[in-house]
Amino acid sequence: MRCRRWLANAPRGQFWVFFIAAVFFNFGFSAFFFLYNIYLLDFGMTERFLGVLGGCMAVGTILGAIPIGVIAQRFGLRATLTGGVLLVVLFSVLRTCIIWQPAQLVLAVCSGLTLCTWAVCISPSVAALTTERERPVAFSLIFASGIGVAGLGAFAAGRLPGWLRALPLEFSLTPVRATGAALLVVCGVASLALVPISRLALRSTAPEIRLPRFRNPFLRRFLPAMAIWGLVTGSFAPFANVYFVHHLGLSLERAGSVFSFSNLAQFIAVLSAPLLFRRTGLSSGIMLTQLATAAALVSLALAHTGFQAASLYWIYMAVQSMNEPGIYSLLMDRIPAVEHNSASAATFFVTGGAQAAASLAMGYAIVRYGYPAALVVVAILAVVAAIIFGRLPKGRLPMPGDVI
Repeated sequence: MRCRRWLANAPRGQFWVFFIAAVFFNFGFSAFFFLYNIYLLDFGMTERFLGVLGGCMAVGTILGAIPIGVIAQRFGLRATLTGGVLLVVLFSVLRTCIIWQPAQLVLAVCSGLTLCTWAVCISPSVAALTTERERPVAFSLIFASGIGVAGLGAFAAGRLPGWLRALPLEFSLTPVRATGAALLVVCGVASLALVPISRLALRSTAPEIRLPRFRNPFLRRFLPAMAIWGLVTGSFAPFANVYFVHHLGLSLERAGSVFSFSNLAQFIAVLSAPLLFRRTGLSSGIMLTQLATAAALVSLALAHTGFQAASLYWIYMAVQSMNEPGIYSLLMDRIPAVEHNSASAATFFVTGGAQAAASLAMGYAIVRYGYPAALVVVAILAVVAAIIFGRLPKGRLPMPGDVI
């Protein structure tokens, strides 16, 4: 019965064209970011510099979120997505080839600026290609597929350098050069997203351009909650691969397997998220998953072995990502359709700022205090975010000027 109801609410038509684009994009960049930090560490860079790089990417997200929302409103989602994917692939190739710290900082900002094109456009694109009834399932499919494909990307990325070294080439690849070659290969995979994007039938232009004014009462309450949650999601995630490889001493292949299984756990959790939200409501369901995230982080801080850490990391990633369909369904449902682009841009503007601060602070905290203390602080922030989300209004608030 539940399966039949799920299928009845499943999206149709061009949503699946966008879904294919998301598969290529997510596979390519999940593999890229799995390898990238380890690649830089092989050149003598430290976690502190990686934290600065993560902060620079988040600054790029802040700088790009509002302009990209305006560009999407003016030129349409398809053209904006096409330009964004082209540029982020280009900057990723340059980041692989130019190992010079000042250039890495500049390219990190540029990558964040263009990478947020996907983040800003994904919610309005799904909303434009689905009905309100289909959206919870559509968002679950998009996020679940992103997680599942990211697991395959991490699995492949952990082994791709070894596969490249085993090729019968005229010259032998060193481990570092093999990792660099793998980064270029996965950039090519991500660029394949341009083919299905070119086939999307999305509105090409808008009759008027609006900058986000934050005048919607719900948005003014939603954004502070997203800022706190951005501190949580932007803290540990950029350092997770370094945590397993350099802190716990796992091999690159074993770390790739850990990430693959974590993505399988997330895949199952996100697909089951609509059942949770149907039973609890969106705000309450989001709050519950965030409290579970806090508990998982505290447990992870107390882990001593690779197996313990891996098991707890799977739980942590599952419950953290489980609330994403709820968060973006909540935003799209409570905001009028005409404000979807600007609300999405405003959300990623705020989230990007929080993640920039989180990445910078986490890199410093890890070097100074170690992973356990840093993880406990992140868990406290997750509890604060859960409290704020739990107090969000249950229905759409009246707009200024509405006749009551």
